[in-house]
Amino acid sequence: MIGLWSGFLMGLLGSFHCVGMCGAIALSIPMDLSTRLALIRDAVLYNSGRVITYTLIGVLLGYFGETFFKSGYQQWIAFELGILIVIVYFVPGTLGSKFSRWLGLSYLTDFIKKGFSWLLHRPSPATFVLIGMLNGLLPCGFVYMAGATAVLADSMTDGVLHMAGFGMGTVPMMLATAISSQLISIKVRNVIKGVRPYLAMLLATLFILRGLGLGIPYISPKLPDPNQKEAVYCHPVK
Repeated sequence: MIGLWSGFLMGLLGSFHCVGMCGAIALSIPMDLSTRLALIRDAVLYNSGRVITYTLIGVLLGYFGETFFKSGYQQWIAFELGILIVIVYFVPGTLGSKFSRWLGLSYLTDFIKKGFSWLLHRPSPATFVLIGMLNGLLPCGFVYMAGATAVLADSMTDGVLHMAGFGMGTVPMMLATAISSQLISIKVRNVIKGVRPYLAMLLATLFILRGLGLGIPYISPKLPDPNQKEAVYCHPVK
């Protein structure tokens, strides 16, 4: 079942990866260090911005997911997403970089960096929220996996809840990092980084199984065939 709790669990598991990828950004924000309460307030504002962005992404992906579900094409989308995840994790790093540039992700990253640079010199409550929103747009493998799952939601609402839950699941670890960067050691981060490909393969397997429509409840349910027309029964006139 795709929804708030599925997203929260994915975000919670992926938050260790987030610490390595976005922890430096969180620590570079000019938060108020005068008191612990002020620091927590600014960290909450920053993380709220990230959750807002993930939720807005969920609106878009949830819309597509509902459209695919109603048209009967969600089964094929799930299968193709599973295959794509497998390919991405076996693609050499240099080829992956070229692919990212081809998609325009490097331009997005440059835009976000410029936005960070401009906002960091203008600290305010609104600034922390905006920095968090920009942070939510950074290219990230776990966000892609969460987004791919949102596309498989049966309704737009479920897709939105999944991405909102994903954002909220990342908050505890990111909040802890902003308050104390020493809570998660480099060794623990490396262990999580090593587990990441296995989590990706597990997700890819679930996508492929869902796409096959084997009739297994929740894992591989039968989905409607878009080319199969409903039978029309005509009762003879007596």
